[in-house]
Amino acid sequence: MSQQGNIRIDTDQGAVVRAVAVGNKFNIAAAASEASYVAELERILKLAEPHLMLDRPNLVVLIEVLGLPAALIGNRGALARHPPGMTSALALLGLAAVTPSFKRIDLRWVGAGFAVAGLANAALTAYLRKSQLALGLLAVGQGDRVARCLRMWRGISPTRALLLASCDAFYRPLVETLSRLAVKYQATIVAGTLAPEVRRSTDARDIRRWGRAGADCVYIPTGPEVYNTALVVGPDGALLGRVNKVFLTASDHEQLDLTPGKLEDVQVVPTPAGRLGVAISLDAFTPQYVRHLDAAGAEIVVQPDANDTRWAGLTRETHRWQPEEWLVSVLGSIQPKYRNLRYNVCAMQTGNLYEIPFDGQSSITAQRDEALPKPAPNRTLIGVDEHVHPTTGESLLGEFLAVAPWVMDDPVVHDPTLSLQERRKRLAEMSVDLLPPGARANQYREAAIWADLYVHSAQRPE
Repeated sequence: MSQQGNIRIDTDQGAVVRAVAVGNKFNIAAAASEASYVAELERILKLAEPHLMLDRPNLVVLIEVLGLPAALIGNRGALARHPPGMTSALALLGLAAVTPSFKRIDLRWVGAGFAVAGLANAALTAYLRKSQLALGLLAVGQGDRVARCLRMWRGISPTRALLLASCDAFYRPLVETLSRLAVKYQATIVAGTLAPEVRRSTDARDIRRWGRAGADCVYIPTGPEVYNTALVVGPDGALLGRVNKVFLTASDHEQLDLTPGKLEDVQVVPTPAGRLGVAISLDAFTPQYVRHLDAAGAEIVVQPDANDTRWAGLTRETHRWQPEEWLVSVLGSIQPKYRNLRYNVCAMQTGNLYEIPFDGQSSITAQRDEALPKPAPNRTLIGVDEHVHPTTGESLLGEFLAVAPWVMDDPVVHDPTLSLQERRKRLAEMSVDLLPPGARANQYREAAIWADLYVHSAQRPE
């Protein structure tokens, strides 16, 4: 951590805040054990460390599904981490569904049979996509707990039961590690995971039924709802807030069977780095949600994100250039019509999760009242010429204080004569190569970017 930067704090109110957005790359291998998963979290925070300061509040924003790989931890997730060939996998799934003779692990396998029936059907419908297969195999590993959830909450889907069964894995190691690292780095940290509402227990029976052997506590679901949620941890290690995603994507609904949060429950989180308005992915694109944050007095829109499609390509819904569509959130959420919202800090996941690509450019943006000159290629997102709303055509005011590099430069950097269409064509070709089994499969970049923000509601260090 640096002692002092080049900005003096000499105003009567507020403080300069060092904001860092970290877009890390998926690493399934890091989920081999809880220790290796924790080490991966430490590595990710280490990317932010060179940019943190001692003379001002620090804000570190991490990605939307940072806790997701934890579901694959240990023996229960071993098959899902390394899915076998299709024939072997189907044999395992069938065995789990029909065999009553595994006496000691009967509940685990028979319960898995009920859960996997729906999952295997979804996998077959999707031509046995590797991610669906992994989900089914994870249900086998979590079979006893999946069966318990199906009994406890009648009528829930097999996928929901699997997420509930993984509650402690999604929550405990992430919260405990972020709490420790927030103290170490004296930073406010925001990160996402999947989680129901939970209660903490130190009862040995609860730990045995829901948690990890040898752990001193466990987090247990208190109901059948599972949310895409963001956790805000303060520099003293305390959990300052939790915000559930309100506007869910098709993937949230169809693949993960998540529960939408309620807009009226979303509160601004006061922190030493200022009043944070957490907007998870699609929430930051939604005017109704952004107006709610503004009315509540948030100054910084914190956007943990994970775009599960090619970055250099067209969106599924609108068939527009993906980075252009992202302007609707990272600039659209801080337009002058919002009285209080002044900054957006967006952290973007990268890396292939099985066959699913996650890609994007993390960014830090600031509100401006006037239009700025045409952005330079390295001060905006790839394949973007101007900052306009892709639907309305209105100018989007504001500027990029920092933006993460993509796997290649926008071609206009090296050849200013190229048309926008040609630039996007070359970028799209690269994005296809990043997919499996492309020539550059999974060679995404991860990056930590930073900027200093003047925040009225921030607290100066003692």
